[in-house]
Amino acid sequence: MVMLSELRRLRLVDGQRRAARLVDLVVDLSAGDYPPVTRLLFRDGRGRQMALPWEAVIDTSWRLARLRVTDLATARAAPAESLARSVLLVRDVMDALVLDVVERHAMRANDLWLRLEGGRLWLRAADVSPWAVLRRLARGLLGRGGERQLVDWGDIEFLRGNPRAAQAGGDYHRRIARLTPPAIARLADEIPYHHAAELLTLIPDATAADALETMAPERQLQVFEDLEEDQAVRLLALMAPDLATDVVGRLQPEYAQRCLESLPPARAARIIELLRYPEDTAGGIMTNEFPVIAAHLSIGQARAALRDELQSPDFAYYVYVVDDLDSRHLEGVLTLRDLIVASDAAPVRELMRCQLVTIDALDSALGAARQVIDEHLEALPVIGRDGRLLGVVTVDAAVPLVAPVSWRHDAPRLFS
Repeated sequence: MVMLSELRRLRLVDGQRRAARLVDLVVDLSAGDYPPVTRLLFRDGRGRQMALPWEAVIDTSWRLARLRVTDLATARAAPAESLARSVLLVRDVMDALVLDVVERHAMRANDLWLRLEGGRLWLRAADVSPWAVLRRLARGLLGRGGERQLVDWGDIEFLRGNPRAAQAGGDYHRRIARLTPPAIARLADEIPYHHAAELLTLIPDATAADALETMAPERQLQVFEDLEEDQAVRLLALMAPDLATDVVGRLQPEYAQRCLESLPPARAARIIELLRYPEDTAGGIMTNEFPVIAAHLSIGQARAALRDELQSPDFAYYVYVVDDLDSRHLEGVLTLRDLIVASDAAPVRELMRCQLVTIDALDSALGAARQVIDEHLEALPVIGRDGRLLGVVTVDAAVPLVAPVSWRHDAPRLFS
């Protein structure tokens, strides 16, 4: 094993005894869990940056502080613009933010460890210990006895701080996809928002939407605005309506309008409906996507009617019974258990529970939240002045309002 900080002091020497100082190493992150070094970069006598393929190396004499190569004169010019899409260990990875997907935390790569194996040099680990910084500052004279904190590169997600790079694909391992959305959200809260947006671009949209829902509101907005607009709209379409509304309500009006116009019409209509209510009202924290059936149906008919409807809402514990699907006057409620165990022929009206606790859409949001918690409800129906069922305040929406500030964003979500 050899440290990158030591490699940077090596000289390249060829058979004609020409010599040059090693400047950087190019690695191929797409080649597997442990990226191989593919090119050596150095500067010639005129100060131009040049590149030699790794295959030009014929001897590695770490102790002599040199690498013997075939012929420096065969190197090709490698100006900075030609290396824009390449990954360089010194320029891009050293001191970069990396994520340990096993321990689930972010850190800085203070040094890099490489292994010579099979005639190639492979990136194997990042040293995140403070001793690595001391070694570099003292040019290797200090810190050698310090404890190493090596993180296997196979457990690392390397971020560039550029969501556009992730969107372009390329050499990402996408190891972050192993984690759950809440774990991804916690990591996103720890790192700069450009890196957090890049993180969401590395994972499937459904997982990214769930992670975005779980983030603290300030970070959620920063990340959302840093995404490419088409990706932002895709995530918005997958979020629960109440949480999507929270995001849209904090955007600049012009951007919010563009997002709404790009959404599927039904999804946009749900968000626009929720935007009518102030944030501190029950309507401002309710969701308007939940299962509803007409009271005149039998249980068998209700099951058939709900088969497609139950695929989309996050909240699907209660099924609300209304007089008809146009007027939506609330008459009762069933649980999914009621629907599953009852016989097909049983009328919905005979099985539904009619004694319901409800709240007005303009009542206090905090009051609605306390009622959900105090009465151990999964959800509280929100009713308009005309008796129309407008939405439900779920326990997910209630807990953050009554929980301590330090804990409210860590509260588990049950229905999203």
